[in-house]
Amino acid sequence: MKKFISILLVLTMVLSFGAAYAAEKEAPDPDKGAKYTMETEGTVVLQNVEDRNIAYDKAALADNPLIEGESPTTGLSLDEGWYFPVLVQISNPEDTVKIDGKKITAAGIGVRAPWSGQYADIVYEGILYREGQTRITFLFSDSLINEGMPTSAGPVRSARIGHALLREEWQGGIVFMGGPRVKGNNIVETFKELGATEKGVVFNLDSNDYNDYWYRVKGLKNPENVTVDPMAIRETVPEPYRNPTPHPFLFVDFSPYTDGYEMAYSINLDWGHKRYISHFYYDESNNLYLRYSDEAPYMTSYSAEDRSEENAEQMSFSNVIIQRVPYEFVNNDKTMPKMLSVGQGNADIFIGGRYIPGYWVRESTESPTVFFDDQGNEIQLTRGKTYIAHLPPERLLTYGGAN
Repeated sequence: MKKFISILLVLTMVLSFGAAYAAEKEAPDPDKGAKYTMETEGTVVLQNVEDRNIAYDKAALADNPLIEGESPTTGLSLDEGWYFPVLVQISNPEDTVKIDGKKITAAGIGVRAPWSGQYADIVYEGILYREGQTRITFLFSDSLINEGMPTSAGPVRSARIGHALLREEWQGGIVFMGGPRVKGNNIVETFKELGATEKGVVFNLDSNDYNDYWYRVKGLKNPENVTVDPMAIRETVPEPYRNPTPHPFLFVDFSPYTDGYEMAYSINLDWGHKRYISHFYYDESNNLYLRYSDEAPYMTSYSAEDRSEENAEQMSFSNVIIQRVPYEFVNNDKTMPKMLSVGQGNADIFIGGRYIPGYWVRESTESPTVFFDDQGNEIQLTRGKTYIAHLPPERLLTYGGAN
């Protein structure tokens, strides 16, 4: 009997160990496949930083008042017109160009550069594949009101769960070309469950319902050749859903983040894939951060029909925010990222050539994301365009002072 019990105990231990081993083996690793190749010497490294848990002003979670004649997304002058932002999912594929005689292969450059990015109030970037490839989202608002532009934007690609949550944050329209349709990650069902589809604000170009608003650009390879008319899309939104509540950022003419804040003339992001390393260099004369993909300027073409070099311009931003957001991968599939953007966490914020160690809070799916400075006050942005990276905590970020 004792021998039988001993055998049972051994078997139980073996089975327990096996189960624990299997669980450990199958546990999703958000950093799996990432390979960091960016130089860190001479920079400040921000990676796997402990939660700052900044005590923030909870009153700031309420919407800021809308200032007449001022854009809630850029703080710039705004003409009269109905407020309804449109988000467009933009591809970020690789290409090769020559810079000073040197071949550079990187994301979003050459013939793979996006078009109409100069009209975007906010540019978001986040994980597409676990290895570190990324996808871009352009948020258009000011130009739709002031200029009736753009009438083309692209190249349009698919959406993921995190992008659906981003639409909920802004309550605007979203344009994309399909997406995953598997259990636990069905993009069409996700929009339905969130109630966005029934409002008529979800524009899936893969559905054949919006063929009048998009086409494939000649000279570009499929699938990186789809362009859409955001202005025309905006006009199709049903009247009851044309006026979402704005969630204005706080803007100032002169940044208060000077004395006591470290200089940050370069910002460097390594998403985990060598072709998706990006840099932002501070242009002091214009108070802007200029974006680069590796050593190549990250350009945006004027439009789908005018992708000439002479009319292209480099993407630049008044504010750069690195929002540290964890990801899960549905069914542990490297191509199925689920961004966990409701909650709170660290934010590394760069304004006016300075670094502000900050924090972000988003209370619910319908709530906006509010960013705070190191003192727990809502961040005061410089008027102009903002870049926001949804960067996982384990991915590599560095910054450096003046050379």
